[in-house]
Amino acid sequence: MLQWIFGGMTGLALVWGMAHGSGGQVVSAMLKAAEEAVQAAIALAGAYAFFCGMLNILRKAGTAERLGSALSPMLRRLFGNELPPDALEPVTMNLTANLLGLGNAATPMGIEAARRMGKGTAAASNALCLFLVINASSVQLLPTTVIALRAAAGSADPGCVTLPTLAATAISTLVGIVGCKCAEKMA
Repeated sequence: MLQWIFGGMTGLALVWGMAHGSGGQVVSAMLKAAEEAVQAAIALAGAYAFFCGMLNILRKAGTAERLGSALSPMLRRLFGNELPPDALEPVTMNLTANLLGLGNAATPMGIEAARRMGKGTAAASNALCLFLVINASSVQLLPTTVIALRAAAGSADPGCVTLPTLAATAISTLVGIVGCKCAEKMA
């Protein structure tokens, strides 16, 4: 569906530009934007590969297990008894990656955690719903993706978004947790 909307907007812009005598400028702007998108993707690919590699190293070094053990009491209290023991590691790794602002690197662990939490059930458990809300709002201590994008765009201070991002994501996560807990009590 999105490809039709995007394609329609692009086609409409081109037709509009040609109808008003600026078709060449529209095509030039489209090509320049495509070039900038490729440059941004290449800049992000390096940061993404680095942090995915770091997460893999942490996992293989056993850091995920130790982090899971340290966070286990808090996660057990937050998720209750509905959190399967085998889901603790992927939940921990997902939350850790999200804390570091690595949403793309967190995705595989989030999928694995959701798969383990939903195993053998037709409906989503309260714990799975809560996990999805926390994953979507994801508190970010260090918004690395945004910082990398800002640095690639030539920002004078790419890290200036750290504190506002932390505040916004902390508030959204807290609201999400409270909302889930209220919905859980009403059900």
